[in-house]
Amino acid sequence: MGAVITISLLIIAILIYIINDLKGELKDLSDTLLEQEDQHKEDIKKARQDSKFRSSAVNWGKAIEHFVPFTSKFPIPPEDVSFLGMPVDFVGFTETDDPKKCSVHFIEVKSGGSNITKKQYNIREAIKNNRVHWHTIRVDANNL
Repeated sequence: MGAVITISLLIIAILIYIINDLKGELKDLSDTLLEQEDQHKEDIKKARQDSKFRSSAVNWGKAIEHFVPFTSKFPIPPEDVSFLGMPVDFVGFTETDDPKKCSVHFIEVKSGGSNITKKQYNIREAIKNNRVHWHTIRVDANNL
């Protein structure tokens, strides 16, 4: 009977040791989870700040591009351009009275560190490679 009590006490001691060890691991995991939650909150805060900054930069760029034709950097007179917005900001036509000098200008305005998009790059390459076409489409007049 003494051996059974000794073995029972030994098993209880081992179980207490295992439970305490598991509690320690659980505490470590809980601390790690809290640290990760704090880091996640900080990452979300930074992402929101970055999003606000980028949004304001885009809005500023969209607003300022309407004034660029009136600056000295603009390659043609502002009265010769039409605002498109997308995929290219402006299209301009110069010297339209002269068949030998008449030119078409595609103008993209960029601010800060922004670059042209893939679509804009493809349009630029089409222009450089003379893949520009003229289409006249006639429609019937409204006969009301």
